[in-house]
Amino acid sequence: MDAVLIEAPTQSDVRFLKDFAKRISAPARTLSVEEMEDKILGRIIEERLDSPSISREEVMKILNE
Repeated sequence: MDAVLIEAPTQSDVRFLKDFAKRISAPARTLSVEEMEDKILGRIIEERLDSPSISREEVMKILNE
């Protein structure tokens, strides 16, 4: 399954987008900034799990992106 992330500038835009998703029977939910950051960090960690050892400097660089 693919997903589209749209950052709506206003609450009325959020409501509009959620209503649109409901009309086309697509699941939709609102994420906080913290939840988005957690998902991105989780994805980065998963991508790097199969890699060989990594230096502290590389880890800090990734976290600061």
